Amino acid sequence: MLYAAPVEVCSKCPLKPRCTSTTRRFVQRHVHESALQRMHACATAQAMRLRRCTVERPFALLKHVIFGHLRFLLRGRSGAQTEISLAT
Repeated sequence: MLYAAPVEVCSKCPLKPRCTSTTRRFVQRHVHESALQRMHACATAQAMRLRRCTVERPFALLKHVIFGHLRFLLRGRSGAQTEISLAT
């Protein structure tokens, strides 16, 4: 989503010189910004350690059993998703 302050409002703001040098300010935010912020707030070091212990090890074992390799051959999320879909 792209938010734009009206020119009339932005030009009268006392903080405009510190905010922007253009006629008005544009702010870009993700559609699900609040959900992303909640997700990042829950991603603590302790939660990541628990995830590594419970999820990453079995997933690595499945990759090794299915492919015979420790790593995916294709790069990126879509490549890995394609490779795991073909294998399963």
